[in-house]
Amino acid sequence: MRYRNPDGTTTTVTCDFVAGCDGFHGVSRASVPAGQLTLYSHEYKYSWLSVMAEVPTDSFGMAIHDRGLAARFPRGADASRLYLQCPPGDTPEQWPDERIWSELGARFGADAPTGRIVDKRIVPLRSVVFSPMSHGRLHLLGDAAHIVPPMSAKGIHLALYDTEVFARAIIAKIQEGDASLLDNYSDTCLSHLWNYQAYAIWITDLMHNAGDAAYEGAFRKEIARAELRRLNDSPAAGRLYDELRAGLL
Repeated sequence: MRYRNPDGTTTTVTCDFVAGCDGFHGVSRASVPAGQLTLYSHEYKYSWLSVMAEVPTDSFGMAIHDRGLAARFPRGADASRLYLQCPPGDTPEQWPDERIWSELGARFGADAPTGRIVDKRIVPLRSVVFSPMSHGRLHLLGDAAHIVPPMSAKGIHLALYDTEVFARAIIAKIQEGDASLLDNYSDTCLSHLWNYQAYAIWITDLMHNAGDAAYEGAFRKEIARAELRRLNDSPAAGRLYDELRAGLL
């Protein structure tokens, strides 16, 4: 690792272990030579309009509507994060404030409290995996190695899992001289990761297809609604969903 000092000189730090946990756009993964990593990716057919508004969230949660998914969550006493499903080609300019409040009210079936919108952006939904998650002494953690759509709410879970596996591997190497956990770091994390990528795709498509049929068609809409009913009616299906959501599998 090299950095430049204020006087222009360069300092090099040699590390026995390097944790690349600097996010998707960080320098750690970018430092791996070309051709050493395989990229797996999946782009969804819809995006989210993400909005930060200065308005309290009296009730929060998600709504499935024929016009698309909607969500609102509190971000403090007088702030809310709002999400609206939209086509991937949309731009923030296509969503003036009046349209946002109108669409939010329509999808939730009730008038939405309005306030000043301080930020709005289009968030593409995607799933990404880089394999292997190690190269030499560098080990990739969290978003540096993988991305899941926010619908699955598994980004922090997966990052913490990587961190625990990496920490235990270093402890075993330093204290016991056992390098097996470190050698198997990538395989261990990827086995866990792919299970939750499967969950992320399933829950994301389920919640979005159950509403707006414009993306996957009326057949997939009815299939998604049948799956939602099964989650509610079948104890076995509900238990599996709870275990996946809680990160127990």
